[in-house]
Amino acid sequence: MQKLNLTLTKRVALLWLKNIDRSLVIFKLLRDYFFPVRLLFYSGLIGFTIFGLVFASSFINFDDAPGAPIWQLLGNIIFYGVIIGMFFIVTLESLYKLDVVQILADIKEQKAEIKAKKLQKWRLRNMSIFLRIFIYLSLYMFCLFIIQTSAQGAFIDIFGTAPDNAETQAQIAIFVNEYDVFVKWFTFIYIIAGLTLDYFVSKKRAQRRIEVQNETL
Repeated sequence: MQKLNLTLTKRVALLWLKNIDRSLVIFKLLRDYFFPVRLLFYSGLIGFTIFGLVFASSFINFDDAPGAPIWQLLGNIIFYGVIIGMFFIVTLESLYKLDVVQILADIKEQKAEIKAKKLQKWRLRNMSIFLRIFIYLSLYMFCLFIIQTSAQGAFIDIFGTAPDNAETQAQIAIFVNEYDVFVKWFTFIYIIAGLTLDYFVSKKRAQRRIEVQNETL
């Protein structure tokens, strides 16, 4: 599989085309004009987008809505995200001398080949050992956080209003001891499961390496 040699600017431009101008109507229209005309179009489109968003936002008010801060944050993300996204139209300048239709076809074919050979980057077998360790540790810390939060909630619910006497202290000691035992067993099982999973991942990586070597022969 031959990797396409595209710069970051070209990749951004292709991403803009695939999400905004999938039919390539704008691209083909602008390609036939001189740069000053294209620049005028870019400025007009960006300005019209900003005006349209400002005009639309003037009719939206989240102040009295439930969870107003969250809705305001979401609105700001959409507002500024669309504006920034429209500024990326300028990156089309890097594509006008290229065969964009063929490039998009090659990208589609490359993605199909990656999917067929299971070479997606999100698969564990395609990640380095350091990245896999980071994922295992992150997942463990997240699970431990959930367990700890649940245990704290249960502790408050059970002992929050309990009288401070010897029996309560004994129950607290039992609770803490059982929590420690649970965490230790969870850690042990998680390590075993992680090592088992990574064993099969490494086996798949070795198998894939042999397949690649056979393909090059």
